[in-house]
Amino acid sequence: MAHLQPPLPPPTPLARYRLLSPTAGVHVSPIQLGAMSIGDRWASVGVGEKRFGMGSMDKESSFKLLDAYFDAGGNFIDTANN
Repeated sequence: MAHLQPPLPPPTPLARYRLLSPTAGVHVSPIQLGAMSIGDRWASVGVGEKRFGMGSMDKESSFKLLDAYFDAGGNFIDTANN
């Protein structure tokens, strides 16, 4: 009976989800991925020669990072803007 077998172990420790909040019932990865440097929108923000150092990634690199995080079991991405 397949429904009585224990689940397979996670592929990496990143997939050992933790309860974010007991009232929400949301399970997330133990480490979140900060998305501040994903994309290149902020690469040229600044005044004159001074840049704010937000970092940048082209579209291909951004998707590679997101795919690797997801494939390792990650499901918690910080997209806050401040």
